[in-house]
Amino acid sequence: MFPVGFQTIDGRMSLHPTHIVFPQSSFRCVVFSVAGQALALPVEAVRRFLPLPRLDRLPTAPLPVEGVFRYHGEIVPVLRLGALLDLGAATAGLYAPLILITWQGRPAALLVDQVHGDVAVPVEERVPSDPSLSFNGCAVAAFPDRVTGRPGTVTLLDPGRLLSEAESRLLDAFRAAEERRLGQWNDGQPAGMAAGGEGVP
Repeated sequence: MFPVGFQTIDGRMSLHPTHIVFPQSSFRCVVFSVAGQALALPVEAVRRFLPLPRLDRLPTAPLPVEGVFRYHGEIVPVLRLGALLDLGAATAGLYAPLILITWQGRPAALLVDQVHGDVAVPVEERVPSDPSLSFNGCAVAAFPDRVTGRPGTVTLLDPGRLLSEAESRLLDAFRAAEERRLGQWNDGQPAGMAAGGEGVP
């Protein structure tokens, strides 16, 4: 569920992010939970928060892909962040939120358990991430958890490392195949019908 009064963020990721540059005073992060782990992304990496729409689930989808939906005319794969970070691949709950990001110029959505909100973190509170919680190399820092109500720290993830090069190529191939499949269904339909079918507003 989304926190009460939580504002929609409409930032943009760089097309080929490689690392996080921390400002001099503080940086803002979106904090969320996956499989009991408090995690965060830089606020500029997040475009929007979306309720879980009806997904098309395909047997040919790679393991981390929960399904796909259409958003403003584009195919958006929904990635199980728990599977990407090796935290397990649980099925999405009815009220599971999505974090919409841009991955290499195209939209993608991250399926998480709960979005807690955004927080400004003073740079001096940033500490190295726990080596035992590398999350497949995504973890780049940590900071005190003042958002979830649980003790411990929040692990900051680098959005540019969420997918390996091999996973990125696999996702691109899957998205292209899905677009071809839908294109076959849309062939011969009136333009208005072909452009419809949005999963979310």
